[in-house]
Amino acid sequence: MSEEGRDRALWDDAGVLDGAISGSPRFSVTGGGTRLRVEYRVAGEGVAELNYAPTGQEGEEEVGVDEPHLPWSKEVVMRGPIAIPVLGVTLDEDGGRAELVVLVDGRESARVTVTGRSATGICVADPLP
Repeated sequence: MSEEGRDRALWDDAGVLDGAISGSPRFSVTGGGTRLRVEYRVAGEGVAELNYAPTGQEGEEEVGVDEPHLPWSKEVVMRGPIAIPVLGVTLDEDGGRAELVVLVDGRESARVTVTGRSATGICVADPLP
């Protein structure tokens, strides 16, 4: 392998930077330092479906719950560079009303109320304090 090839291969390994700064802990380029305790809450009536972001990992799909029993809540721990709490609902064809709340690390970060027939509401929380 040429010297240039060795240099490129060296930088393909994020671990090569371990200890680059004296006493620095191991870190991950893809893992990010974000860690959020997220609680999703939905109250109301007539919710046909809800979806939420579970852990914030790249390539991960939202989790769906059909005809959830209300009030509904779920707590997750999100980690990673794309840890953005998102909660969505779709109401029944007959209509309804739902209040969506997202708490991040114990504080309310976002609240949305949705009403109507087949209405959709999306609540996106700011993950930063």
